[in-house]
Amino acid sequence: MKSFLILLLSAACLTEGKRVKIIGGNEAAPHSRPYMALIIFDTELEEMICGGSLIRPNWILTAAHCQKWGSRITVHLGVHSREENEKGIQRFRISKSIPHPQYNSTNLKNDLRLIRLRGQAKLGKTIQLLQLPTILEDIEPGTVCETAGWGYTEEKTEAEALREVNITIINREKCQKHWSHRVDITKNVICTNVGPKGQDTCTGDSGGPLLCKGIYTGITSFGENVCGRPNDASIFTRLTKEYIAWINSTISKYV
Repeated sequence: MKSFLILLLSAACLTEGKRVKIIGGNEAAPHSRPYMALIIFDTELEEMICGGSLIRPNWILTAAHCQKWGSRITVHLGVHSREENEKGIQRFRISKSIPHPQYNSTNLKNDLRLIRLRGQAKLGKTIQLLQLPTILEDIEPGTVCETAGWGYTEEKTEAEALREVNITIINREKCQKHWSHRVDITKNVICTNVGPKGQDTCTGDSGGPLLCKGIYTGITSFGENVCGRPNDASIFTRLTKEYIAWINSTISKYV
């Protein structure tokens, strides 16, 4: 997800855009993030991935741009390594995929999507819910947050196991200067600084959660075409009061 245009037009997990990879991070402790969902889009020619968060036993929150027309979509829960046939993995097809009604695929505004599973996850040690935030204050610049995913690594290949990285929030004025006229940086997004060692998300990490002080704060959205360039600015959809109201009202329609 790195050149804004490439991010919008080609994506590791979608047709319209992607953000998929952890750079400059580390492998997560197995099942230390039991809310993580691996979303796989299969076609006859390729496989693409996104991340997501299990927020109800049968609902995943991810990025709206995580889609691939004509693909077979499978959600995997309880995954650590993609290369091993781990015990306890639960796999689901989906019954609904609902983007935010004001999602704009051209500029990725309102980049969030709800996915309803066919069936309900059985919660346990390796599969747990990630609670939506109740504290909705804006995040101060300089705050160190964390995210995770199975996206591309420094070697430009998808990670074999879940990886995590710490990234630092920057103010929107600095972020707007970086993106200039290409993107309108509003209070509905959070910007993070690519660290000196290239700490960043990338292709395949789209849709994964941003946690600040342990609170679910945002969703991985997009960045520049080249991942991991120090001092670039990456974008996350911020979980605002309005977005949470949409999430809750949408879920309530299908209870």
